[in-house]
Amino acid sequence: MLPHITTLKEDCDMKKLLALSLACTMALGMLAGCSQNNAGSGSAASGSAGTAASADAGSGKALSGKVVYWSMYTEMEPEALAIQQAADMFMNDYPDCEVEIQWIGRSNQDVVGPALEGGEQIDILDNFSYDKSTERYMDITDMMNGPALGQEDKTVAESVLPVLNLANRQGQEKAGLDPEKYYGVQLFPWVTGFFYNKDLFQQAGIETPPKTWSEFMEVCQKLKDAGINAITCDDAYMTLIPNNYIARLMGSDAIAAMSADAGDSAWKSEEVKKAFEAMEALSPYMSPQTATNKYPAGQQEFALGEAAMYLNASWMPSEVEETAGEDFPWGFFAFPKVEGGVEGEGYASVGGIPLAVYSESKNPEAAKEFLRYVVSKEVQDALAEMGGAPATVGTEWTGPRAECTDVIGSADKVSSLNCDLSSEFVSAVFTMEMNKVLTQQTTAEKALTELNNQASKY
Repeated sequence: MLPHITTLKEDCDMKKLLALSLACTMALGMLAGCSQNNAGSGSAASGSAGTAASADAGSGKALSGKVVYWSMYTEMEPEALAIQQAADMFMNDYPDCEVEIQWIGRSNQDVVGPALEGGEQIDILDNFSYDKSTERYMDITDMMNGPALGQEDKTVAESVLPVLNLANRQGQEKAGLDPEKYYGVQLFPWVTGFFYNKDLFQQAGIETPPKTWSEFMEVCQKLKDAGINAITCDDAYMTLIPNNYIARLMGSDAIAAMSADAGDSAWKSEEVKKAFEAMEALSPYMSPQTATNKYPAGQQEFALGEAAMYLNASWMPSEVEETAGEDFPWGFFAFPKVEGGVEGEGYASVGGIPLAVYSESKNPEAAKEFLRYVVSKEVQDALAEMGGAPATVGTEWTGPRAECTDVIGSADKVSSLNCDLSSEFVSAVFTMEMNKVLTQQTTAEKALTELNNQASKY
């Protein structure tokens, strides 16, 4: 699962102490300097430094000095290797510059905030939400509107998957930042859909994945007739199935109103009733283990070939890599279109990891130019070859995620992982009742009654 972003709230002295302590500790053996001695990056960069940039010899700017980046990735992850390749290319083209990268890992926000407040130089930020510390992000519109590295017929913005720019715009707008500008760029994307086992589909005589909910139910029946558990899940992700269904049925405006108010009239609509009834109809096709699966038990059940489908984001193959093995028959398709629903086929849960330049960067022009290298198609192509998720137009996803390419490429409306259906009422009542229906612990009728009875308490 993606990490939850947190920020420490301690007194200023403690923050400074933590920043100083971390800086001293991380400095040992983790500099990505001009000498390129970083053990986790040499092979990734060899033979490629300067290749993409040679077309325009960088930006033509006279850049020098240090760019500092404390990353959410660890040294040997594909994303880290791609970032290191970008750093090597950048330093090759700008020999008076140095990129210093600290591979901190997913908890980097626990230390980046205090470090910044303690005066530490950090120029590149990642793993953040725009609506937290909005003053930290520099306007990088000039870089995004400049030529993409290696694709000079496109701007940097045009070289990035449109749906990622849309997600970035929505994040900025939600935070009160000007949506017409760029305060960051979304990279390392994810998209939600059904992973499926192609061998099990073949055993059941299913030739193509479903595109509509009716077709999806037919697929479930064929799998059941073949003695195969159609779907499995676990407590961490079970809410994705009803949330995706009801969001497509009712549309994002209704979902926003329902999230804001447990007393909204939409909660008593025929569409909500239809959603509960749809989950009740789906329940016989869920694996019997679903009711008791604690994460990651459902994922492991799928990876062992004991169920045919699992709804998740595109990071899932990494989470079950050891269990599934190299020969697992991975397939992927978008959540089916709900007939009669408000949202079309392009509606999808999509996101990325935002990268930004710190608003008080000590080397802002070099930091922006380094970001241009990270976004370059050469670096993103290399990321894809290493099994990561690329962000550039025309770069194919590879391996278990290969079929994610078309799904994210055709997305034209963005929602969060939970389809933006989120509130205390949703978590405590709606999700609990939907899960009971999916696991045949209650009926749609009883769940609706409980939903309506509880609404007045929130």
